[in-house]
Amino acid sequence: MIKSIKELKKNMDARLHREEVERDEEGRAVIEMTVMSDEDFLSDFSVGRRPTVSSEVAEFLEESARAFLPAEPIRLNIYSDCITEEKQEGYSAALKEYYKRHYEENRRDLRRNAWISLIMAIIGIVALTVVITLAVFEKLPVFSEAIDIFAWVFLWEAVDLFFLERAVLRAKRNRYLRLIDANIVFYPKTEEQEKLSQ
Repeated sequence: MIKSIKELKKNMDARLHREEVERDEEGRAVIEMTVMSDEDFLSDFSVGRRPTVSSEVAEFLEESARAFLPAEPIRLNIYSDCITEEKQEGYSAALKEYYKRHYEENRRDLRRNAWISLIMAIIGIVALTVVITLAVFEKLPVFSEAIDIFAWVFLWEAVDLFFLERAVLRAKRNRYLRLIDANIVFYPKTEEQEKLSQ
């Protein structure tokens, strides 16, 4: 059984290696999306005059974008016979608006992450200073050990937040920036069928 799993992994890795990400003439990674009906393309809940795309559309795009690195430029090809030329500009703006909002939220999360990391590091360092002071005067050894554990927990959390969770937030930020900057091109659905037949 172990050998068959290893074989399966080897075959899948080779297949994934062969399936390169499709790129356009500018080197942008291509996401292809077919829209059969645009009734649910925009969210029913929009702020003011700036509509955003529905969560289903955003989920599809984010899932498709996982095939390549977060910092890679993106081209979005949308194939549809129901999206008119008048709607295209509005839909492009709605896509960008959705990711601008997520980018703004991500910026706040990055700032919050940095502040919380700093506060936890300071608390950990102060607690370690107390531990060292108690050790020098040989006072309250049990209490000193408890504070020592407390200090290292805070320091580890500061490291985890700043170096590990921050990396995830930065990757999301890069993805949002690339989706905001995406080159969005609309095609009639017949062009998709022609492309598939080639």
